[in-house]
Parts: sequence; C-alpha cells; structure tokens
Amino acid sequence: MYHLASVMPFMVCLVWTTIFLLEYRKSDPARRALTVFGIAATLLYFCHYLHFNGLQSVYSESMYYLCNLSVYPLYSLYVKCLTEKRVPGALNLLWFLPAAIVLVISLTGLVRDSYVFQLTEQILFALISMSATIVAAINLFRFRARVDNYYSNPGEKRLNPIMSLIALLLATALASFTVNIIGRDNFMATDNLFIPAALFSVLLFTIFYVGYKTALPREEVRLETAPAPEDQDISATEALMEKIHQQMEVQQIFRSKGLTVADLAESVGSNRTYVSACINNEAGQSFSDYVNKWRIDYAMKLLKSDPTLTIAEVADKAGFTDRTTFYRSFKKISGMSPTEWLK
Repeated sequence: MYHLASVMPFMVCLVWTTIFLLEYRKSDPARRALTVFGIAATLLYFCHYLHFNGLQSVYSESMYYLCNLSVYPLYSLYVKCLTEKRVPGALNLLWFLPAAIVLVISLTGLVRDSYVFQLTEQILFALISMSATIVAAINLFRFRARVDNYYSNPGEKRLNPIMSLIALLLATALASFTVNIIGRDNFMATDNLFIPAALFSVLLFTIFYVGYKTALPREEVRLETAPAPEDQDISATEALMEKIHQQMEVQQIFRSKGLTVADLAESVGSNRTYVSACINNEAGQSFSDYVNKWRIDYAMKLLKSDPTLTIAEVADKAGFTDRTTFYRSFKKISGMSPTEWLK
C-alpha cells in the first residue's frame, strides 16, 4: 500500500503528460501551457516518489522546491491562455522568480536543511499557490461575464468545469500547505501516505481530464488586451437601446437559439461592443440575462394562451436550447418553476 501511494500521483501525471506531449505540435497555446504544467507536476511527484523511498539527492530535493513553487502559477497561466487572446508575456515570468531563487539556494546545500529555509519555502508556497489560484479565478470570472455578454445560451461556453477546478485547487493548496506543515517525513514508511496521495491523484486526474476535454474558446469571447472603445453619448445610447427593443418586440429575434450579441449588433447596424455595453448600462443586465428575460416573458404568454403545449415545446418556441436552461432562467426571473407559476 505504501509503495503504491508513493508512486500513484507520479503515474497519473506521467500518463497524462505523455498524452499531451504526443499531441503537442497540433495543440493550441492553452493546451501547450497545460502540457508544461503537466511536466512540472510529473517532476514534482517523481521527486516525492524518490523522497518517500529514500532515494532523494541534493538535486531531486532542489527540483522538488522548484516544481512545488511553480505548479500553481503554471496552471494560472493555462487559465490565462484559455481566457485571453494573447499568449502571456515575459512579465508573467515574475511568478517563477521565487522558485528560481529557492532552487539556487537549495543547490548550494548551505541552508537547505535549516528550519528557517524550510519555513520560508512553506510560506512562499502558501502565498504563491493562493495568489495564483485567486488570479486564475478572477480571469475566469471576467471571461464568464464576457461570455454572458456574447451568447444568449452560454451553456458550457462559460468553462464551468474549469471554474469548479479552481475551487478544488484552492482546497488542494490548503491541503498541500497542511501536509507541508505536518512535514513529509511524518508520512514516511506509513500507510497514512495513501490519504494525501489518493487526494492529489484524483485532483490531478480531474485537472488533466477536464483540460483534455476543454477546447480553446472562440476568439470573440476571449478577453481583450487593448482598451475598449469610448462610451457613446447619452442620446446615441438611448437611440441604440430603442433599436434593440424593436428587434426584440417586433422581430422577436430572441427566439433564435444561436443568437449572439454580434447577430443583434448586425440587425441594429451597430458594433457588438457598443450593443453589449448599452444593454449592460441601460438594462442593467448581461446580454444573456436580457435575452432570456424576453424569452421567459414570451414563454409565459404561450403557457397562458395554449395550455396544450408541453414545457419542452414552450422552451423550444421561446428560443431555449434545453429544458434545464429554461427551468433555471424561469425560476431566476419569476421566482418559481413553470408548473408552480401556472398554478
């Protein structure tokens, strides 16, 4: 059991990283960033394996410190590649400066085994892992807001699995910090090692699996690095909002399931950035919420006027792609389910 626990996280990382490396040439920037994360994680847990089997050396312990302080920033850069249009620049390398300094100090061997060095490395790990996870979460929240302002039916385009992983990563960072405080040596030659090993193996497998299944989002919804256009004046904004209202009320453009803000912008003869900002400022809603409000109002009229229609038929006629989104939007707007509302 002990030997299995010592090698399990390493094997999970090795298998997935090999898969990513085999597809590296045809990978997008985000997938390549995840591959680099996989390499660092594989080296980290290989060093763990050496340590728990009494095979460590000065070089493996130094590599452990380097990778331990690098994996969370690398995952944060992966999220950045997913959500932004440009590949992260040289400024992002500052994330890895503490890891490089600790590596150099560790290789000298002068203070590697001292209490102060160990404590400093633990504090750095806590600060870096938490900061990188929070930055990744902020990037995802900004991206999700942009998706909501582009698609009327965002669905999985909002990178929901990645968002869930951020919460898991934060929890795992806390678990890693706790294990570091307890001390790796306290898990030596004991089956208690299986607990953190199983936890990290499951998380790592989930990270790689979700990353493998997640495609690079469309360029239109990835975050801009250039400043947005200046706001229009009040009269122009009001005129644009009136055109949008006409498209909704008269043309019922909201019933189009694949409706995007670009489609709406084309129909009113404007720029999608202005249309999105206009809806945000004038209606106080995201594009998806604004469109779904029209859809739910239309659905309510259908439910009243034609009781023979099923909920699925009403959802389809109103422009929803599935019943789950319809139910969620209906309850968000009316405060109750369609069945409760009818009663």
